[in-house]
Amino acid sequence: MDVIFVWIVTFVVGFWIFKKINQWKDLPPGPWGLPIVGYLPYLDRHHPHLTLSAISKRYGPIYGLQMGSIYTVVLSDHRLIREAFSKDVFSGRAPLYLTHGIMKGNGLICAEGALWKDQRKLVTSWLKSFGMSKHGAIREKLAKRISSGVHELIQNVRDARGSPIPLPNMISNSLGNVVNDIIFGFKFPLDDKTWKWFRQIQEEGCHEMGVAGVVNFLPFIRLISPSTQKTMKVLVRGQAQTHRLYASIIAKRRKMLGLQVPPKAVHIEHENIFNDHPEGFIKCIKYSKHASNTEVHYFDPKVLIPSNDECIMDSFLAEQKRRYENGEENAYFMRDEQMHYLLADMFGAGLDTTAVTFSWVLLYMSLYTEVQEKVREEILSVYPEECEVDSAKLPYLTAVICETQRIRSIVPVGIPHGCLQDTFLGNYRIPKGTMVVPLQWAVHMDPDVWEDPESFNPNRFIDDRGELLKPQEFIPFQTGKRMCPGDELSRMLTVGLITRLLRDFRIRLSSDPPTAEEMKGEVGIVLTPPKVLYICEPIT
Repeated sequence: MDVIFVWIVTFVVGFWIFKKINQWKDLPPGPWGLPIVGYLPYLDRHHPHLTLSAISKRYGPIYGLQMGSIYTVVLSDHRLIREAFSKDVFSGRAPLYLTHGIMKGNGLICAEGALWKDQRKLVTSWLKSFGMSKHGAIREKLAKRISSGVHELIQNVRDARGSPIPLPNMISNSLGNVVNDIIFGFKFPLDDKTWKWFRQIQEEGCHEMGVAGVVNFLPFIRLISPSTQKTMKVLVRGQAQTHRLYASIIAKRRKMLGLQVPPKAVHIEHENIFNDHPEGFIKCIKYSKHASNTEVHYFDPKVLIPSNDECIMDSFLAEQKRRYENGEENAYFMRDEQMHYLLADMFGAGLDTTAVTFSWVLLYMSLYTEVQEKVREEILSVYPEECEVDSAKLPYLTAVICETQRIRSIVPVGIPHGCLQDTFLGNYRIPKGTMVVPLQWAVHMDPDVWEDPESFNPNRFIDDRGELLKPQEFIPFQTGKRMCPGDELSRMLTVGLITRLLRDFRIRLSSDPPTAEEMKGEVGIVLTPPKVLYICEPIT
């Protein structure tokens, strides 16, 4: 009996091993990990992109590794990234807990399948109609909307009178109101309490998403780690609070436009949120992972400054009304809950990546004063006085921005995609459910492509005629079917703001330069630069 039992166990184990070997032999090469946790313990949690880049030097431009419960394929060659992301099979989202568990597959960034295709098409068409095209009158109109936020920033810098200021924070506030205008159709007063509260929630959420990264791959951690539980509460509460704010802004916009919410579009969880205050104001609660007490205030939507221009919200509401009135099957994609997630995605993608890009550009131009002076000379030669700015006429400034995005990739591990079905890439089998990582850091810091990649050199992007180069290896906004739809808006915001700022001020650090370690940045959702203060000296 014992012999038969041993024989059966041996046969089963042998069959399992044989099956696994057959499965593994066609997969990309890669390092072994530990049971359950996979390769996670070996990643630098502060700079995971550096660990992943080091592995690519050993295993090549495509390799696989186990990240907790998720099999991951890492791509560090732009050709493989372009090939993969041009295919529908790689247009899914990685099965991460934070994107699927908290975001529930809603919005645009975390959506996939029919919802993603529908919302992506709508957002792209709306952005183009607002002026995110290469030329034309509507682009000039958008440029004027951008310049209004820049004027506020310039005045605030002048008011500082050369004293040390947190310039990136000031820029974030000014840019944020431009983004508010384009997305919500409203602006906040700059010193408004709710606006500051909203930005704090956004910033803390971005940071905590990075801290909670391990939960993406090992969801059970949230059940046993007190620290992770606190982080998850911050994220969930922050999301709920911002969505309540969106609901209040949407209600005000609907009232302005004379619209009613379609009954089937109502978000049930928000049915009673206007009962917190006699005048229907929204309760705004500031939670913090590090504070035991909470701060409460009420948001009065009357403080919002309305815009007469088109906005994403107006476009969504009009399409929502049309679909529900016509009884269209895809009206479900336009429900209010989806709108909250979409607005959050558009705001975060529109502001955070642009503000971080701008912060790195400021830092590098303060460290390389000769670059700053050359940029200023170009600006003064093309735009000596106030007018709408065309980045095509400022190739060196654009090259400085490109070099900044290369040497400090804003999203160093890229935005991971998900494989929707078994397929092949680079002669390797990629199983369904695989997370595919476009490792931007490795692509942008490859010494075989970029000479002395650790050096800041904007001339990499300038040809012999002084015109802008666009190397195929440069993919700051990713590529393919899920490429960032707001890349042109980001360029317009960054170039327009830098042009006006450097035309009026010389910018320098108010203290010693950051150390080499600090210049590595801090990884959350994006790679943020060290916090420094600046002195802006008026040019007379």
